[in-house]
Amino acid sequence: MAISEHNVITRGATGTFGGQVVFRQRNGKTIMCKPPKPYPPKTPTQIANQERFKRANDFAKQVIKDPAKKAFYKSIAKPGQTAFNAAFQDAYHKPEVEVSVEEKTIAIKARGKHRVEKVKVAIQDPSGTEKRTGFALLKNDLWEYNLGDIQEGESIWLWVHDIAGNIVRKKYRYS
Repeated sequence: MAISEHNVITRGATGTFGGQVVFRQRNGKTIMCKPPKPYPPKTPTQIANQERFKRANDFAKQVIKDPAKKAFYKSIAKPGQTAFNAAFQDAYHKPEVEVSVEEKTIAIKARGKHRVEKVKVAIQDPSGTEKRTGFALLKNDLWEYNLGDIQEGESIWLWVHDIAGNIVRKKYRYS
């Protein structure tokens, strides 16, 4: 890239010359550079990441409009971080979920600062037929669900929904 400041011929020039040089004006100076090249097509992973970023940004914008949610996110924000940043981070990253089963009860806990909105539980027999579904109840920072008459070898499917709209799906085999 070349910058031309006092050249009478190129002063104020813009556009392409011979398909090889492009003249641009930046801050009152004439800049000569190569023609721009088109970007390569985006991969499916890049497109998915863009969508995730857009969804997180939209969520954070909505949060700062609601005083109650804004106060919550301001309370969990790190030093130097705004409520918008904390909300964006919450929406961009899915919650990490810990699952434990004790005596026909399953307990689900989200690690970190994610607020879980609801937990759906489905029990399937070994052939994949759904026996029953329901929602876990919140008790002392744990979401608990009574498994009832579950048998060994049956599967427990969990859908953990946080307030940012993220859904974490887990499968647990009862043994």
